[in-house]
Amino acid sequence: MSTNGPDHIEFQGKDLKECERFIAAVNKHAHAEGKFWDNQWIAEFVAIRLTGDALIWWSLLDEETQGSWRLLRQAMISRFRPLFYGKSGSEAEDFVSQIRQRALHVGKLNDPRWTAEFASGCFMGSAIRWYTSLESGVRNDWDSLQQAIFAQYPPELEQDLPSM
Repeated sequence: MSTNGPDHIEFQGKDLKECERFIAAVNKHAHAEGKFWDNQWIAEFVAIRLTGDALIWWSLLDEETQGSWRLLRQAMISRFRPLFYGKSGSEAEDFVSQIRQRALHVGKLNDPRWTAEFASGCFMGSAIRWYTSLESGVRNDWDSLQQAIFAQYPPELEQDLPSM
């Protein structure tokens, strides 16, 4: 997403982080234009700033959602997930936290099967290879999956600082 000004606000639909930055930039621009509460104006502004996967996704939405920033924003947050590439322990911690926050937000934190199913679509790169190698009992249970993630991607060791 580019945000060098209102003409450069763009959303490609890569992941949740890009989605969050886009929503914040759109809200900031709408506020600056005195249109913060004008759902239709913002929805029209957003429609011409979508590219790639986001544009295709938007094109498949119903007209009511396309025409309301409130509904469109909710649909975007539901659609664009956090992605996990398996690069580090800190990435694993961020990923688990984001999944837990989403599950809490939709009232599913105590539903380990739903949470594991939601997380299943978030693995990318080498992490998806690792994920698919897990036993189905681990893949289908969030509590077990969290533990497997943390075991596979442990926290980085802090380097000892020299004593003075």
